[in-house]
Amino acid sequence: MLHRSRRAYGLDEPEGPVDSIEWALLHAVGCQSKADAIVSLDSALNNKRISRTELEFLMSELPSSYRSYLDLVDPAAQSGLETKARLGLRRYNIPYRSQVKVAGVGFVDLLVGDRLVVELDGREWHSSDEAYDEDRRRDLILHERGCAIIRLTYDQVMGEWGRVVALIREMMGRDEHRWSPKHHKAGLAITL
Repeated sequence: MLHRSRRAYGLDEPEGPVDSIEWALLHAVGCQSKADAIVSLDSALNNKRISRTELEFLMSELPSSYRSYLDLVDPAAQSGLETKARLGLRRYNIPYRSQVKVAGVGFVDLLVGDRLVVELDGREWHSSDEAYDEDRRRDLILHERGCAIIRLTYDQVMGEWGRVVALIREMMGRDEHRWSPKHHKAGLAITL
């Protein structure tokens, strides 16, 4: 892979053995796929390695074709897998909200419509017995509250996205992402 110096974009090459976060992000944006670059930018924002203002300044140093990336970043994204799924929903014009807080549950990764929860489970954070039990505890509460849940693995997001989108669209076609009159009558229609 060819890496070009960003000196022409207003930043001098760093001195020393470790690149600055700004330098690393410039290279990430210039050398990765768009989706992977957004993952890097989301992570830097979420981990408070760079502020939104600093990122806007940094992106202004790149050719204008990269500036649209700013419209895609989400500092609330908790993982690269979540970013990939979010971008995948956006690509198929499926409206969603990310990192929605649910009382007694905490934050859910993505919410489609009023009640369709999409949780992304990478092995790193969801493979221990404690994490497994916690995910099931959360699922039970969400089910008790009338939510529909899709729990996806890394392989499903990365290799079976067409199938995932088809399922979500089917569920949306049956209005399973919205509260129904039955949910309202049962007192389940909560605002998430």
